[in-house]
Amino acid sequence: MTTVSAVRTLLERLDNIVLSEGAPSRYVGELRDRVVLLQTELGVIKQFLINTDGASDIREDFTRGVRQLVYEIEDAVESYAYRQEAAAQGKSGCAFRSPWKYRSMAKDLLIFESRIDELRDFVDAERDKAAARERSSSSSTGSGSMWEHRKQINPELDHEKIVVGLEGDAQRLSSLLLEDRPELSITAICGMGGIGKTTLVQSLYNEPLLVDHFHTRYWATVNPGFEAADILETMLLSLVSAWSKSEIERMGTMQLVENLHRALEGRRYLVVLDDVWSMEPWDTLRFAFPDDNNGSRILITTRNRHVAEQISKSVLERGLLSDDESWMLLKSRLGQRVIPHYLEEIGRQIVKHCGGLPLAITLIARSCREMTLGNWKAILRRLRRYQNLQAVEDILALSYNDLPFRLQPCLLYLGLFPPNQVIPLEKLYSLWVAEGMISTRALNNKARTEVAQDYLMELVDRSLVMKVEEENFSVVRQIESCWLHDLIHHLCLRIGKQEEFFEVIDFERGNGSSLLMSRVAIYLNKFKRDNFLLLNIPDARRIRSILFFDTDKSPPKATWPREFSNLKGFPWTRVLDFDGVDFRVRKLPRGIKRLIYLRYLSFRGCYLLKFPSSLKNFPFLETLDLRVRVSCVMTIPNVLRKLSRLRYLYFPLAFRSDTKDKLKLDTLKNLETLENFHASICDADDLQQLENLQILTVTVDGNNLDLQNTISSMNRSKYLRHSSLVVKNFDSCSQERLSIVEALLECNALHALDIEGYLAKLPDHVQISSSFTEMVFDGSEFDEDPIPLLGTLPNLRSLILCNNAFVARKMVCSALDFPLLTSLKLATLQSLEKLEVESGAMPCLTTLIIEQCDKLEVVPSGLTEIKTLKRLMIGSMPEGFKNNVGKMIAEMRALGSDELTVTFYDC
Repeated sequence: MTTVSAVRTLLERLDNIVLSEGAPSRYVGELRDRVVLLQTELGVIKQFLINTDGASDIREDFTRGVRQLVYEIEDAVESYAYRQEAAAQGKSGCAFRSPWKYRSMAKDLLIFESRIDELRDFVDAERDKAAARERSSSSSTGSGSMWEHRKQINPELDHEKIVVGLEGDAQRLSSLLLEDRPELSITAICGMGGIGKTTLVQSLYNEPLLVDHFHTRYWATVNPGFEAADILETMLLSLVSAWSKSEIERMGTMQLVENLHRALEGRRYLVVLDDVWSMEPWDTLRFAFPDDNNGSRILITTRNRHVAEQISKSVLERGLLSDDESWMLLKSRLGQRVIPHYLEEIGRQIVKHCGGLPLAITLIARSCREMTLGNWKAILRRLRRYQNLQAVEDILALSYNDLPFRLQPCLLYLGLFPPNQVIPLEKLYSLWVAEGMISTRALNNKARTEVAQDYLMELVDRSLVMKVEEENFSVVRQIESCWLHDLIHHLCLRIGKQEEFFEVIDFERGNGSSLLMSRVAIYLNKFKRDNFLLLNIPDARRIRSILFFDTDKSPPKATWPREFSNLKGFPWTRVLDFDGVDFRVRKLPRGIKRLIYLRYLSFRGCYLLKFPSSLKNFPFLETLDLRVRVSCVMTIPNVLRKLSRLRYLYFPLAFRSDTKDKLKLDTLKNLETLENFHASICDADDLQQLENLQILTVTVDGNNLDLQNTISSMNRSKYLRHSSLVVKNFDSCSQERLSIVEALLECNALHALDIEGYLAKLPDHVQISSSFTEMVFDGSEFDEDPIPLLGTLPNLRSLILCNNAFVARKMVCSALDFPLLTSLKLATLQSLEKLEVESGAMPCLTTLIIEQCDKLEVVPSGLTEIKTLKRLMIGSMPEGFKNNVGKMIAEMRALGSDELTVTFYDC
């Protein structure tokens, strides 16, 4: 219920703007008391929404009224706050004509209180109705319906045991069930709805080997709403004929547990608990299953990875089918081994729209049984409009409905992104924070982005969001992005529109924006000059967030849709995101400076040569992302210091000031994240003023004072969670420079260090900080092996030595060196002749890269003992070394190790 999120966000905004310490002086006395009363009444309405989700017949009108009131209160309060701040600075007030400009807050509170009274009348009436229904229902039994519903799935009646794509999992699962291990074992199968979890278990449940192996078998479907007692009753009824149904129903839960435990004692049983949504039923059921060391087994299927991992140490995760497996499943469901050639091509397109989801393919197969070209083409056309997968969406919607209220808007928000697009998590977290979806009351000493990460992982655990693990040299396997299955994406679109949460303007589909939507995403790459929408000013004023998405596929002379060429008609916009827009083709829309309530402004992935100096009067702006394309060098005027509420500032990789003076940031006291800070363009002395920094990445061009200021600011920081420093054009040819190297290596607040230039040796009299997780030495010219010192670092995950960072002949990695290292890169070490890796060294290494080490011919024999090694990358190496690598791989294959992959490039 996204309305709950909107109310919660407003309550926190009232805290932060009106009721917090340092709030404007006018919010005192009676006025303050009335704001507190407003919060209390809104809290009652929020709780009513939570308690009655889906229960009210006229819920849509009520929730729309709540949302509209919430937005109007938020607009009014922020308008007052802006006017107060403008007055304090001697400015004229609002930059545009506002409906709140000429009214007092006291008068507006009267209006809001009157509207809240109307909503409370509805709440009270609904509570009275609910109480009457409860009194009525308590006088009737109504137990039969639950009993009958419990029997909705019976694996004995499933005659279609088609397991295309499940064969490997079925074999593994069968082995687990039949293995000669006496203790009771529990196996959990998890995956998204419709992925084939139940089908997999059903394919084995009636297998003769399993039927003969177990004395008794029982299958229970644990849908949301079912309690443990329901399952216990039906299991007892099937196992104990001496008790009647009425006798069992009169038993309490603990009595049911005890009786079932006795009934199962001595029997080798197989129990399947299908579709478990939470831990509550299991917390009771587990006491009913005895462990008699006779090989009993329990199988759990669930959409929630967290539930699976809590219940079982053995978790089998079901994945999506490949294109070929999808096609095979469709043929199997049609009962056909051979499909006419003229149908196969279109049939493969049909199953591709199912995204590898077995349930979707099974349902589509029913429509494909008339195997004519015309019928299949019609099905494909309907699939492109998502008209044939309604039943699958309804099943997936159960997972959405089961989400906590805090997660529902977070999932729906993903529907704003174009389908089949990988979504960068850092950007997603920033948007969630800007939209108020991350509750400040849930922080518990965590950063907002950390809570956002927790939310994302909950969605991943529930199999609603797919994570993408990306490889890089800093952190070898890291979740940096995610994506949605097509059907989940379409579900988000459907629910997002139903709840008036957002609208997507896709010009190819010819849809427009609803009058009541608060967020809009515009796919610019699909806009043509003859496309137009009907958006007028009153409707546009409702929109709080505008996300533009563009790609390089846009035509060379692309223009803005008329409705978005001037943004002054969207005065209450809080989030403005330009994704991938090339501003050489499309000029920056007019009117952006009028959006004075912006909290989030992003030009990530855009081509924008200059940050407009007019974009400096955003008193509420918290996030500014200037990470334009790598090929674009942005010019930034010295105006950022005016954005005093900034929390997250991302500079481009390459930028410059528009004057000879350095950019000043000393007034940005609230900054929590500062990335791509370059000390040659920004004043490094300002870093010492930014005491709330949690994430900091800095580049320094070898300047002693800048380095000293940077190290000092890191050491003084109380909240720094991650810091990275790139040092360019450095040498240690003086005592002062040597002392800087020592300070860098001893800095406990520094986590990643990339240093370019001559060092000669690592100082052996200093204690290198144990905080380092990543280190790069470029051109260091160490004449002594640095591994004995670096190998002792307990948290080092990634190490790169390149461009003659080491100029001696022999490098030795001893036993116990690099306990957590996962990535090692040796590149252009022209003097290196021998590399030794002793047994026990680098026990966690997964990636080894060796390139342009021309004198190195022998592969370290110790590599074969590193069981975690997955990737070996060899670039521009001598033929002899390449041959030795080939021999080593052949030996490892002969020993049964097929995990290691080798890539040769430029060889």
